[in-house]
Amino acid sequence: MVTELETPATDAAASRVDVYARLEDAREDWRELFACADCSAYQHYEFVSSWLATLGRDRDIEPMIVVARDERGAPLAVLPLATRKVFGLRIAEFLGGRESNFNMPLLRPGATLDFRSLLLHAAQAREEAPDLFHLRSQPRSFFCGENPLAHVAAFPSPSFAYGVRLPADQESLERRFSKRARKKLRHKERRLADLGDIRYEHRPQKERVRTILSALIAQKAARLSSMGVGDAGGFRSLRMAEFLTRLSDLELLETHALSVSGRIVAAYIGLPRAGRFSTLANSFDMTGDVARRSPGELLLHALLRDCVERGFTAFDLGVGEASYKDAVCEETIELYDSLLPVTPRGALAAPALRAALLAKRFVKQTPLIANIVARARRLSRAKSEC
Repeated sequence: MVTELETPATDAAASRVDVYARLEDAREDWRELFACADCSAYQHYEFVSSWLATLGRDRDIEPMIVVARDERGAPLAVLPLATRKVFGLRIAEFLGGRESNFNMPLLRPGATLDFRSLLLHAAQAREEAPDLFHLRSQPRSFFCGENPLAHVAAFPSPSFAYGVRLPADQESLERRFSKRARKKLRHKERRLADLGDIRYEHRPQKERVRTILSALIAQKAARLSSMGVGDAGGFRSLRMAEFLTRLSDLELLETHALSVSGRIVAAYIGLPRAGRFSTLANSFDMTGDVARRSPGELLLHALLRDCVERGFTAFDLGVGEASYKDAVCEETIELYDSLLPVTPRGALAAPALRAALLAKRFVKQTPLIANIVARARRLSRAKSEC
């Protein structure tokens, strides 16, 4: 379904809004803006379409792709959205699920839009309007561009993202870390080498990629399960393997691994775009003799060196708090959620949802409470397995 709407007079920069129920109908506009927009790799058309065809396939999601156009019909903005029902409410949100760490519109440089009016008018185009928009994990800026959508009914997201600006050479990267930290890292590497021949594998061949992805999925599922995370964060699903394999085949996904005599003991996967590496997932072997040697930390430093060698200028470790992120990242990337009600039901639900999200943020940003919650999850998981 394609719906055309005249935009309100207050939005002088856009003369028409199209709302598409299929990604394919917006593909050319999407790709045109992706080439020039200050957006993340998570807004790549193939990333979103791959996610929808795999992880999103069983989630009863209805795409809602909003395209704002100028008087000539040229695209000014693309909003990759979808609607789904949650507790009886129809919620409009970004496509990409939790796998998308940074959400934002694809906006033509210099375009000025009234996004509040744009969203409300796009909602009117649906046969069944969403009750509210919940647009999560939006950075206020990315690369050099501002994200005006993150100012619409926005408040801080539950978690931060973490990033670092990369120096121009390896020597400068080494100086980022103390002499003591570098010594500890070399000691861990020597101890790992006691178990066999170690090898850092950056961007390996296709067949090896599949082996690494299989190891990453198994290791990640085991790690999340030990933390008491339900459904292991989706890493037990065959859809996850299909999603990551598809991204790799499309050459959107980079794979990096650390192996000991051929055995994968740590893995990182990420999305490169315009000199930035965005980590999508990482894992390590939890076997005692391996885990004690910190293979994940060793691989992370090797990956940073590889990115510097290739001229990357930025690196991020995605959303969520972890001590290993603090050790290498100098930048805390504040993210914002937006809640914009459309219907009376949405207006009633929005305050409760906002309160729940802010409470979640309080828990995540209060270490003592976060540790208690994590411990309770592990205990609950252990009891359920008895």
